Amino acid sequence: MPRSETTSFSPRGADLIAQSGAPRPSAPPVTAPLRAARAQLRQALAALAERVGALPSLPLEQRAAAMGRVVAELDERLRPHLEFEERTIHPVVDKFACEGPAAFSASMRYEHVIIYRWLAELGRQAGEASAAVAFSRRADNLLGVVLAHFELEEEVLFPVLDRTMSASSGRALTLGAPAPSRGAPPLDAE
Repeated sequence: MPRSETTSFSPRGADLIAQSGAPRPSAPPVTAPLRAARAQLRQALAALAERVGALPSLPLEQRAAAMGRVVAELDERLRPHLEFEERTIHPVVDKFACEGPAAFSASMRYEHVIIYRWLAELGRQAGEASAAVAFSRRADNLLGVVLAHFELEEEVLFPVLDRTMSASSGRALTLGAPAPSRGAPPLDAE
């Protein structure tokens, strides 16, 4: 059946809401500052991933120090972020979704255990210059887990916060968010 009018598709959520006749949201989502901080962290992790990929090509005598710097930067960037989530985001989401032994954020919290464990494994491998290939693979694995973890939180947990929290509660939630770290020197820096 032919259409009498043409409709355009826009992937942006606000345009879809407008097309549906529903009112446009007047304020940004409560999680907007958290999402912005995540975007910065993703950029830093992408730059780190490039340096991880270059590790095996470094001269053998530079690899151990470079691997140590990777571990230090991962720890500097991830630990405050994970601790903040455990202290603030997960308890609030659980309050609104499901508390108790089957807490809504239980799988996310367990992913934190995996991330901490893999960071420790990388720390143990960092002194072995000859293990640069295995170290790089594990660091890539860790970065993949972290990015998947971020996506799950942004698509599953953050919408709970956006639906249930007021703007003032959201601001209070983000007050303790870790500031972006300044980063580590390039791997080939001495």
